[in-house]
Amino acid sequence: MDGIRGHELHGARQVGQWPADELVDLWGRACSGVVKHEFVIEYRDLEPPKTGIFDGLRIAIDPDVAFEMQCFLLLHLFGHSVQWVAPSLEHKLADLQHTEDRDHFMQVLHAYELEAAGFGMQLMHQVGVMTLDQWFSDFVGTDWRYVERYYRTETLPDWKSCIVSGCPLVTPAPIPELRHHRVEVRFAF
Repeated sequence: MDGIRGHELHGARQVGQWPADELVDLWGRACSGVVKHEFVIEYRDLEPPKTGIFDGLRIAIDPDVAFEMQCFLLLHLFGHSVQWVAPSLEHKLADLQHTEDRDHFMQVLHAYELEAAGFGMQLMHQVGVMTLDQWFSDFVGTDWRYVERYYRTETLPDWKSCIVSGCPLVTPAPIPELRHHRVEVRFAF
């Protein structure tokens, strides 16, 4: 909870504290948007610590994950799916897959995560969800802190220790042309 003093005083909620009933509309609209972009959505029991996977054709989410996390995963994995099937983005994936220099890799990974977030935010706006930008942006910031700690320490950090709030809003990114094809399975944890 360090680093977020005073946030609660303004009546805002932190990541992990949103009631499911306030996210049901987001879930329904986001599912519709993902399907309209021709990705299949499914629930699947995944090996821990995986919470969601994607393969360029489908996005699978573990049903045992809390509903708030499912909402974030759907948007976030949609963003990553776009990155892997958009021909105009293919050139950006080389450094992500082949960079040996750890510092350069972390820069590339951060850009990759932010780009996926931009596509997730765009999808939210396309389906008419305009009131959850701060929630999504804080979730993106929390997720980045988690991923960054993992790659720096090679151990999964405690999720709650990664929660941040008041993050800069993610900028929506136009969704490019997609050419769906199977890619190597990637996952969220």
